[in-house]
Amino acid sequence: MNELKVDVTSIGTLAVDYFAIVPEIPCIDDKIIVNKYEIHAGGVAGNVITQLARLGIKAGWFGKIGDDKEGKILIDEFIKEGIDTSHMEVINNEHSMFTWIQVNKKGEKAITMFTNVLKTLTPEDIETKHKQYIASSKILQVEASLLPLRPALRAMEIAKENGVKIVFDLDVPPSNFIDKAKLTTKEEFKKAIEMSDVFIPCKAAVKELIGSKDITQYAKKLLDYGSDIVAVTLGEKGCIVLNRDEFHIIPSFKVNVVDTTGAGDAFHGGFIYGLLKQFPLKDMGIFANACGAFCCMKVGARAMGRLPEINNLISKQINK
Repeated sequence: MNELKVDVTSIGTLAVDYFAIVPEIPCIDDKIIVNKYEIHAGGVAGNVITQLARLGIKAGWFGKIGDDKEGKILIDEFIKEGIDTSHMEVINNEHSMFTWIQVNKKGEKAITMFTNVLKTLTPEDIETKHKQYIASSKILQVEASLLPLRPALRAMEIAKENGVKIVFDLDVPPSNFIDKAKLTTKEEFKKAIEMSDVFIPCKAAVKELIGSKDITQYAKKLLDYGSDIVAVTLGEKGCIVLNRDEFHIIPSFKVNVVDTTGAGDAFHGGFIYGLLKQFPLKDMGIFANACGAFCCMKVGARAMGRLPEINNLISKQINK
């Protein structure tokens, strides 16, 4: 069987998101009436490659889903977007990952996650089912938040052995990932960052890694962990992108924010696009910022823009 080649392979969360649009996010013992209810495909890794697909990049996700209605939604959405589904393993009598998301009128959110069959992926699965798929790609996108790290580490090792660039997306603080959820060890976590060509940690993770709340002042310390390039999203304040020769603080785009779910994932997709197209580092950050901002203008983690829409936003706000 000939292996379908894609530019970007991805490992991480893939889920169906059940959205409740609420006046405010309830506290303990509160009851609240939902204004609107929506169902969208989501999951960090799935969102990132959806952004890439809308920018014209060939991408695919590998992992496990259930033979349930959520699994069908996930496959159908990928097919609609032109994303390769050949390495989505459907497991009988199992449930796909899904989430409950509450979004208030400011676009702020609270998320409850059910990983289900997704967490049963093993290093052996990677070796026996997905090795050539990873090896034949240009970039491996790895997301760490809810799943054991060992399968992702095996994927990263395969990528390294075959000259595939690695983008590592750390979506939770290390203490949550290592100590609370016990999804990896300190040694494995350190190895994952060291193997990464690009490291994109969330703000909470950055604060732990640099030992300070002042991200702008101490962001350069992130390079000490071993990656060549680091990008940090700062929400409405934009982003920081850096390597050993450059350091850029890039302001955000001004848009009407409806829902911030998936904005960081859109940013990551945009950054990977810039990496594939060999943009200068600053331009990678600008383009990624535009992708993140565009995603905020509608409800849903995949309210993402296509290339003409992203370029238009950049043209209006940057290239005046």
